[in-house]
Amino acid sequence: MASADQIRAQIEEGRAALRAALESADAARWEAAAGDEEWSARRVAEHAIGSERAIAGGVANAMMGKPPERPELALSSPAEALAALEAAVADCNKVIRYVEDRDLEKRVGESSTIQASMELLATHARDHAGQITAATS
Repeated sequence: MASADQIRAQIEEGRAALRAALESADAARWEAAAGDEEWSARRVAEHAIGSERAIAGGVANAMMGKPPERPELALSSPAEALAALEAAVADCNKVIRYVEDRDLEKRVGESSTIQASMELLATHARDHAGQITAATS
């Protein structure tokens, strides 16, 4: 089993991939979807960035903490998405920095754990980074 610190490192790797995708995104293709994808790069970014706070909220509840607020996102450019990502990361980190190894098995709702939620943060960002790159390249 991975430690809380190892999972946080994986989360940072996923976020780095998402940042890189947003930094290299062609703003002229922001509203485009790749191939057979239904969502545009913009919609994918709004979802991925919004999920940071949503997942952190579940972890906060499991830890008996305060979940971050979840503002509605309307990101009209990759630059706006980058700024929103940094704000969401800051809010999420306020929650996950307190997770210790002994907390990883705590329940998040009925069907997940803190460990699974944190692992989802890492893979989710990385997966959506690929979609954004495909749509805007």
